[in-house]
This record gives sequence, C-alpha cells and structure tokens, in this order.
Amino acid sequence: MNNPIANRDFPIEIDIRALPAELKEEFDFDVCRSTADLACPVLDDAWNRMLETGRSPEKFYQMPAFVRSRNSGQYLEKHWELVTVRRRSDAAVVGILPLRKGEQEVGLHLGSICLFKYKIKVLQLLGSVPLLHPVEERLFGFVLSKLLERHPDCQALSMQAVPLELIGEFRDVKGLSCHVLHGWRECHTVPLPDTVSEYLQKFSSKKRYNLSRQIRLLSKEAGEARLVRITQPDQVADLIAALKSLPSGQQHATPALQTELENSARNGLLLSYLLQCGSETVAAIIGSSGEKVWHVHNILCKDKYLELSVGTSITHLAMQDVIEDLSFKLVDFGYGTPNQEYRSTHVLKKRAQVLLCRSRSLFNAMFVIQNMLGALNKTMVERIKKTSKEFRRRAQKPGKP
Repeated sequence: MNNPIANRDFPIEIDIRALPAELKEEFDFDVCRSTADLACPVLDDAWNRMLETGRSPEKFYQMPAFVRSRNSGQYLEKHWELVTVRRRSDAAVVGILPLRKGEQEVGLHLGSICLFKYKIKVLQLLGSVPLLHPVEERLFGFVLSKLLERHPDCQALSMQAVPLELIGEFRDVKGLSCHVLHGWRECHTVPLPDTVSEYLQKFSSKKRYNLSRQIRLLSKEAGEARLVRITQPDQVADLIAALKSLPSGQQHATPALQTELENSARNGLLLSYLLQCGSETVAAIIGSSGEKVWHVHNILCKDKYLELSVGTSITHLAMQDVIEDLSFKLVDFGYGTPNQEYRSTHVLKKRAQVLLCRSRSLFNAMFVIQNMLGALNKTMVERIKKTSKEFRRRAQKPGKP
C-alpha cells in the first residue's frame, strides 16, 4: 500500500527560525488514512520527540501506541483522524494531532434549572493540548483554527482536560471563542518516589498501621489477600470475568471493553489490578500506562467488603507494586474526590473541559447568553442572601446577642 508519509524524506532536526507571516502558505495538514501510515520510523521519531516536550497532562492519549491500539484494523476507524502538520520548506513534521469526532450535550441553565439542552457535533482533540514542536510557538492558534476550518460539520473543538495554567493560550486564539464547561475541577495526582519506603514515609505511623491492619482484617474475613497485576492480552478475559462478579463493575464488563483492553495490552498500555481473597475477587483497578504515568480510570469494589476499605487496600498495594517494579513517575486519578486519608500523598491539579467554537456562530451566541444568565443568577443569589441576612437582623429583639 502506498504510504504518503513513509515516502517523504523527513529531517529529524528542526531549524530554529522565525515563522513567515502567512502561516497558511508555510504548513500542510496531512491525514493518515490507514494504520500503515503509522508504521513510519521517521514519523515515530518526530512523534516521540514532541511527546518529550509536550505540555499535555494526558500525553497517554497522544502516544503512537494508543492510536494504534484504538485502530487495530487496516484502516483508521471513520470517527478517528490523525493529522500531521508539516512545514513545506523542509517537510519537517512539527505537529501531530490525534482527533476523534463525537457529540457533546450543551444547554442553557438558570441556576439549577435547565431551560433547554441539545447535542452538538464536536471534534475532540485527544490529549487536550496540541502536540507541537516547541520551536513553532505561533502554530498553537493556527492549528486550532485550521482544525475547525477543515471540519465545517463540527460546531466546536473539545478538549477534555485543559490545565488551568494554559487556559490563556486557548482564549487568545483569534476567530475562536473559548468556553469552560462545568467549571474548574480538581484532578488528583500522586508523584511517585523512588522506593516503597519513601512512599510509606508520607503517611503517619498511625496511618501506616491502619493500612496494614485493613489488609489483615480483609485476609481474616475473606481469605489471604493477593494482588494480581494485569498487563497481558491473555489475562483480559480473567479481568472481565472478575468485573462481572463486582456489582459496581458489571456495567463495565462489556465485549467492547474486552476488545479495547486486549488491544491496549498488545500495545503495552494495559496496567490493571485485581485484589483476590482466596478464589474471590474483592476489588479491581482498571488503568493504563504511558509516558511514565499510570492513569487510573476506575476503582471497583465488592459491596460486602466496603466496610473493610477494599478500595483503599487495592490502591495502597498497587501503588507499592508500581513503585517497586515499574518506572512510573506519577499516578493520575483524573477528576474525582478521593477520601481525606489520601490528602497526604495527593497533589491537586485544576483542569476543565474546554470548548472552542467559531466566534461568529449561533453556538457562541448561546454561550454568551449562558454567561449572562450565570451572572444574573449569581446576582440574584447574592441579593437574596443579603436580604435574608438583613431580615434576620431586624427580627432580633433589641439587646439580644
């Protein structure tokens, strides 16, 4: 099969130079149409170099292995697209953009009241922050504008987890309006030390004792606790069977998930765990590995052992296994609110889902109205609180504290 990317002689090193004024005349967007296009060593080299300097908190979704794991057939799935940005002057690859088409539900709200809602077509930028060569700083806005220009059927670009410190760059993109959905949320991460001993020292002596005691009580109640690491394709069937035995995991145990996990394992991306007591699975973690980060997607537990903190136990044991045998620098739990007991080890990162839409569009006008309604609701709430406070003050008897 003809491979348009492999047939080009891409230089790996990129000269540091000022970009010409007309970016559109200097860069091409190439679309990989088949999985054969992903098998180019030169493309891989440029890809990995950009990953090293990438600013995305979710570089896992921008890795070559991830794209291949989600497109295991001969051709890329119709809702997927991989775009390479190439500089015309020397054919150097200066950007790689994994994309996926989907839908996003949006609506107008007045406080907690939903006036109406509907779904729009979006082009999701995987990894949320464009994967670009750091030399090409001016490419950031150009690339985002170009993506919507190339997909007129999509009303917005969607970024699932934009870091708070980068939101200014998205707001500065000319011709596009930036909107934060659902507000800024805390993502929970754990920087990993070099040794298990250093990890345990982050807890107080009382906490270390309680963690060990929980596991002893679980072993006494359900049988000797044993942690099972799941990384290979032939282990996925056992993982799916274990999920089916967990009430909280039954909705996840689908044939589609099994296929997805098997493809992940073949590409070296699967890192999940089971906590077994005797012949019974009492908890499971579904996770992925990539770019020195362990991404934890779900922690699932058997209901009858919740009082024994099986979720805490499997997480504690898995963290030690990751530190002892694997070379990760960070654990990323994503959005959520874990128990207070993890505050000593967790570092909170603020991220948000961001939509970029055309500034001159009905969709953007809807968001402008939403912002106005939000401001109106905030003013109304503040006035009601102020009036209520004044009413209570006047209702007090003279001299009553």
